[in-house]
Amino acid sequence: MSRISSTHPKTFPTYKPATVHHQISTLMTLLALSLTLTLTSGCKADVVHQRSVAELNQKAQIMMQSGDYDGAVSRLEAAHDLDPAEPNTTYNLAVAYQVKGDYPRAIAIFNQLIEKPGPDNSPMSAPQIHKAMGITYEAEADQLEASAKSMEDTPKGDKAKAHQLHHDSTVALQEALMHYQKALTGVKDVQAISTQIQSIESKLKKADSGV
Repeated sequence: MSRISSTHPKTFPTYKPATVHHQISTLMTLLALSLTLTLTSGCKADVVHQRSVAELNQKAQIMMQSGDYDGAVSRLEAAHDLDPAEPNTTYNLAVAYQVKGDYPRAIAIFNQLIEKPGPDNSPMSAPQIHKAMGITYEAEADQLEASAKSMEDTPKGDKAKAHQLHHDSTVALQEALMHYQKALTGVKDVQAISTQIQSIESKLKKADSGV
């Protein structure tokens, strides 16, 4: 029986918020994983289905590079609907939400992935997912803090709402710290993660002191 080779969609890298635009420009060189799926010719429908999922992921990559994050999310949601069990697509959807700035949705998907992490050498290993969650929570904390300060600087701003946003930012930082600490057990960039941990610990101390 003849055999046909197809490819799983590749996973996108996660991004540190401050360098997101630079990292998107090098997306194609940073793709971290390519797995080959061997299918029998008797499963033609499955082959077409898998290729459709891969093509949607590829289109999403192009849209990510051009800054069309809504378009990328749309393509990845379509791919996920076609094959909800495909982990690479699920991971990519989380990254797309992260880059778009929809941190709650990205975190929700990463939480699903952490329940069934991939092999140790993959972008979906437990330490790598914890790293991605640390990055996402940290970005969410920065977003919340910026919103709080903007509200405080507005003469008629809602001070109670600003206080709640400061609190939510602190909670997000605590989550980021926890996930970065868990990531240390299996990532290569230990020094970079350690630096982020120190930065977050400093921010949390300032928050505790009311500075």
